[in-house]
Amino acid sequence: MFDYPVVLTPDDGSILVTFPDIPEALTFGENESEALKQAVDALETALSFYVNDRRPLPIPSVIEGLPTVHPSALECVKLGLYAEMLKQGVRKSELARRLNWHAPHTS
Repeated sequence: MFDYPVVLTPDDGSILVTFPDIPEALTFGENESEALKQAVDALETALSFYVNDRRPLPIPSVIEGLPTVHPSALECVKLGLYAEMLKQGVRKSELARRLNWHAPHTS
């Protein structure tokens, strides 16, 4: 669901990572393996910008021949919930009501 293609470009002895669907995400690595590892962090950070701005998450493209990366499992769950809340127009307070959750009272 959140598998985003990445473009790996040699850049002066390192590998530049860019995302065709998320221009805000970019990172580097010393080799392809490290670049892909760094790409996960860059992806999660860039997607947090969308969440903070309450914007829809970019839909991942399917591009043959490009590797993909995805957020951690926990981030995927959070992003899935965020996307559905945005789709339904539900804010955090409404979600709490629907879950019958009440903030703890402090004395």
